[in-house]
Amino acid sequence: MVRRIKRKGFINTEAAREFFNHLVAERHSLLLLVPLVLAFWAIERWVFAFSNWVPLVVAVWASLQYGSYQRAILAEDLTRKWKQNVFNASTITPLEHCQWLNKLLSEIWLNFMNKKLSLRFSSMVEKRLRQRRSRLIENIQLLEFSLGSCPPLLGLNGTCWSQSGEQKILRLDFTWDTSELSILLQAKLSKPFNRTARIVVNSLCIKGDFQV
Repeated sequence: MVRRIKRKGFINTEAAREFFNHLVAERHSLLLLVPLVLAFWAIERWVFAFSNWVPLVVAVWASLQYGSYQRAILAEDLTRKWKQNVFNASTITPLEHCQWLNKLLSEIWLNFMNKKLSLRFSSMVEKRLRQRRSRLIENIQLLEFSLGSCPPLLGLNGTCWSQSGEQKILRLDFTWDTSELSILLQAKLSKPFNRTARIVVNSLCIKGDFQV
């Protein structure tokens, strides 16, 4: 029993689709082809027949367009690789804006970071007050500590990576100017004063640079 094996031609549909999209993008080539085909059809219709030449002309034109398309893809790929090599070899990156980072910080500041940082900083302040208490103060307490609803601003002048030797450094400027701070301290003065004083901090202004 003899089995007949039929070989099906393989057509790269993805490449054909990309080539067709390229032809659609190159509208001036199609605009030139349409009147050319109409002219050939009119000559063949009323003057003389050259049906064998029409497919040949179309095939040559398609081959030229496909070659141009392949060269464009190759040039684009080489440009992308060159940009990647330049980026990898550079010791400093271009400045990048940080609006997205400040937007994210403002979204999570009030309900998450403010509470966490306020608790952490309040414990640090209480510990420091106990260790560095003045002789004029008999007792000091931290009654209230809140960083407010206004988060700091990061990277207003942009951020970039730089390289020092083999170490990479991220440079980021930091600005925190707020009047919504709420820090309340109560201090009891020692003798001979024997009075109680309250210290209130409502505003804070810090500017600097981060290097990570």
